[in-house]
Amino acid sequence: MTTLLHKAYLLHQRSFRETSVIVDLLTETEGRVSAVCKGVRGGGKKASSMRSILQPFSELSVQWTGKTELKSLRLVETVATAPRLSQYRLYAALYLNELLVRLFQPGESHMGLFENYSHAVNDLSLSNEAEQGSTEIPLRRFELKLLSVLGFGIDFSFEANTGEDINGSRHYLFESDVGFTEVDPVDKKIGRSGIKGDILLALHRQDLSDPLVRKIAKKIIREALAPHLGGRPLKSRELYASPR
Repeated sequence: MTTLLHKAYLLHQRSFRETSVIVDLLTETEGRVSAVCKGVRGGGKKASSMRSILQPFSELSVQWTGKTELKSLRLVETVATAPRLSQYRLYAALYLNELLVRLFQPGESHMGLFENYSHAVNDLSLSNEAEQGSTEIPLRRFELKLLSVLGFGIDFSFEANTGEDINGSRHYLFESDVGFTEVDPVDKKIGRSGIKGDILLALHRQDLSDPLVRKIAKKIIREALAPHLGGRPLKSRELYASPR
C-alpha cells in the first residue's frame, strides 16, 4: 500500500462495472500503473469534476492504494492542464500513448521515460503543422528513446558484421535483430535499396532536419518496433496516416 503522491499522465481509460473506469497511467517514479477510479461515469458534480480532471496530456498528481497489479485510485488532481493540440498533433500524441500502453506492462519503471514523454508532448504542442517535419521530429526522437529503454536501441554508428564505423559514402541494410550491414547499392538481389551511410550518421546525431532523413528514420523505426507490437496495427497510427 502507498499513500504517496505521484506525478502522472493518463495514457488510456476504459469502462469498468457500472460507474467506474480503469485508468492506465505513466508515472514519474513507478512507470506504468493501472488503477480503478470509482464513480467517474456516475451523475453529479463529483463525477463531472473527475471526468474533467482525467484528461490525456494533463500533468496529474495521483495517489493510490493496493498491493496487486490493479490499484485503487484514491486521489487525482490537475497539476498542469494539457497543452493545446490540434487535429494531427493530437493524433501524434495519442500515438505516443498507444505505444506506451502496448509496449509496457503495469509495474515496469524506466528512468527518464516520464520526462521524455513530457518533452515530446510539449514539443508536439509547439510544432507547426504547416512546416514539413515539425510534428514528426518529436515522434521519431521519442520512438528512439523508447527502443533504447526496451533494450533494443538502434546504434546508427557501426556496421554489424565488422564492427567498423558507418561510412557516409557506402550503403547499408537494416534488420531489427542484426543492425546495419553493408551492401552493394547496385545489387538487385537484396530486393530493396541500401541506405546511404550519411543518412545513418545524421540519425546518429539525431539530426532530423532533412526530409529524406526523416523518411528513412520512420521506416527503420517502424521495422524495429514491429516485433514488439505483436502484429496488431496501432489505431492511432491509422488516424495519423489518414489523408489530410
